[in-house]
Amino acid sequence: MIKTVKNSGVTAVIDNDRFNKRIRVIRYEGFIQEALTDIMTAAEEEGAEKIIVYTKQHDEAELAKQLFTPEGFLEGYYLGHRASVMVRYLTEKRRQTDTYLAEQEMIELLYKTKPQPQIEIKSPFTMRKAETNDMYQLSMLYKKVFRTYPAPVFDPAYIEKTMNEHTLYYVMLEDDRLIGAASADINPELGHAEMTDCAVLPDYRGRSLTSILIDVLEKEMIKQDIFQVFSLARAASFGMNAVLYHSGYQYSGRLINNCYIGEGLENMNIWCKRL
Repeated sequence: MIKTVKNSGVTAVIDNDRFNKRIRVIRYEGFIQEALTDIMTAAEEEGAEKIIVYTKQHDEAELAKQLFTPEGFLEGYYLGHRASVMVRYLTEKRRQTDTYLAEQEMIELLYKTKPQPQIEIKSPFTMRKAETNDMYQLSMLYKKVFRTYPAPVFDPAYIEKTMNEHTLYYVMLEDDRLIGAASADINPELGHAEMTDCAVLPDYRGRSLTSILIDVLEKEMIKQDIFQVFSLARAASFGMNAVLYHSGYQYSGRLINNCYIGEGLENMNIWCKRL
């Protein structure tokens, strides 16, 4: 749920992510410290365990005074200027992670792997923008690919809702069967997008289909004047991290998301790319 907080000297747009028990300040103008009381009140009312602020560089020191800590950064987030991902945990359990060393080893391994040359690969399957009536096949795809997920993508109604709220889906089909998809949550005001919900059925893996989907999605976003894209990739998923790395994305921080759902902890890495 998105809402806008206006106070003396500041306007902040807040995403109340009830599913993940967190509050995100996705953009703001003015003095962010003037909105912190309202943000903390909203977090308390919603039972949030974590507050995330996509922070402008000149505000990092001010938020540090308010017990926020940096966990990554997004190049170009604010119309070409960097945003620091600063967080404040409101519960002790949300801050914990047991996979720090494993996560760092994975990043080191990726950078030791030589990137493949960027060549255009033609897919034998059909690709197009998703339509509303694809929401049922999309939900079934996600059910088959993901055991748990930090958003209700198994619900067709949720997919339809996101389609109507600036999320662009691209699908890959074999005949009329949906075998893969990738999406981007577009912020038209700031000119960037978050790459999300990339999935390919297990029987079709090993053919670089995810990279192909990401490529066509990026080309579509360029047409819409999107100049910066990023993704929060699960640290536990070497495959997705590798796809992003070999698609030209660069690791730019460490964001521990700590979503206690299903099997538990979800650790995230931030990957960015300028289109």
